[in-house]
Amino acid sequence: MMNINNTQFSLFGYGYRNNRGEAVLQTRPKNVTDILSVYEYITSGAAKSAQDTLRGMRTTASKEECSDYKKLNFQFVTFRGIFSSRKASALTKLSPYIVIDIDGLPSNEAAQSLVKQLSGDVYVETALAFVSPSGLGVKWVVEIPEWLQGESYKEQYLGLCRHVVLQYGYEPDWGCSDVCRACFLGYDDKCFINNKFLGNEQKN
Repeated sequence: MMNINNTQFSLFGYGYRNNRGEAVLQTRPKNVTDILSVYEYITSGAAKSAQDTLRGMRTTASKEECSDYKKLNFQFVTFRGIFSSRKASALTKLSPYIVIDIDGLPSNEAAQSLVKQLSGDVYVETALAFVSPSGLGVKWVVEIPEWLQGESYKEQYLGLCRHVVLQYGYEPDWGCSDVCRACFLGYDDKCFINNKFLGNEQKN
């Protein structure tokens, strides 16, 4: 098993508008980070203002406008490992983590409830679980379980998606199976973190 003190992944800065005026993501990472650092960022409130704006846009802005805003105002990570550039062929070091996206929940309360359910999963060890910036989704960051070791990244992702459907009755985003998938970091003061990364009791 990997030492959790050495398990890092890439952190990318805010997106920008290209010369055609399109909102695009950064392709070069700005740093490496780890589970504890991501937890501290998510619970710090650094992204709260941007997140409040995004959630306020839901009833008036188009899906494309919301997507552009998210690209320009939220940092993101690639939980699967360290990349020299954000493409599958540029993966330089694997981490033991994989993130499952569960979107389209009926309310923020439903998302918070699902975070609690996922964090107690007895078949998969959760590293982090938090409500997505939109407020209607969950990011479930897990350590790849033994029963999926040796499978390709895509099969690992799909296997965990099937687990979510069977155990919890929710449909995850089946299309997020690319290894360099961006995971945006918002604000969730109730973000779950596995106690082994804290060295003390889970934050209430």
